[in-house]
Amino acid sequence: MKKYLGYILTAAVFFALAVVFRFALVGYGFLALCFAGCAALTLMYMGIKVWSRKRERPARRCKVFLTGLVILGLLAAAVTEGCIVSRELSPGKAGRYAIVLGAGVDGTRPSLSLKARLEAALKFANENPDSVLVLSGGQGGGENISEARCMYDWLTERGVDPGRLVMEDRSTSTEENLTFSLEKLRALDPDFGRVTIITAGYHIARAQLMAEDLGYAATSSRAAHTPLPILELNYYLREIPAIWWYLIKR
Repeated sequence: MKKYLGYILTAAVFFALAVVFRFALVGYGFLALCFAGCAALTLMYMGIKVWSRKRERPARRCKVFLTGLVILGLLAAAVTEGCIVSRELSPGKAGRYAIVLGAGVDGTRPSLSLKARLEAALKFANENPDSVLVLSGGQGGGENISEARCMYDWLTERGVDPGRLVMEDRSTSTEENLTFSLEKLRALDPDFGRVTIITAGYHIARAQLMAEDLGYAATSSRAAHTPLPILELNYYLREIPAIWWYLIKR
């Protein structure tokens, strides 16, 4: 039993972290899933070690195969994360029109994620006084007003001219954000040209891929970040399977 104690303790630590991030904290669900996966992987390696006592050769092959899968998965994740960060670090030239992608609203107040996007939008509006911002987001569960209305109220309270703000309050997903915002942009200006997407840093790559598929001629971006590094890590990791899933179904 002692020879397996290291595996058991390691799996127990990962499992405890998964429970803490899942049930004691809000918004860290993907990190919890990652820790649970590490616990399961540790137990799989322990199982292979136990098996090797009776069937050494097939157990060794199984271990090599599992390790190969882990390495390939980590490499794929690293490449994907590199693309996510690369898009974020290449914002491009600002367009006259910008789309602010919505996030959760707590009653009538912006959530931490939405507030970060609004702060980035306010900075963009101040730096580009001729710009027009499309505020995109519908009303979901636990929200007393639409995300678009929340953004409109927050920005106008801080001095942004209401005439520069267009609300799109039907969307419930990123793809709908961009689809319905495209309708608003075409109504405003059929030749609207480059559009700046204002959203969370981790979200930029997928949003720009969607915009390209929907027919946007060109996009640039401005990134928003929350002040919580571990929460940001959760979002950046969660975006990896989100990118893969979008590429599979596009």
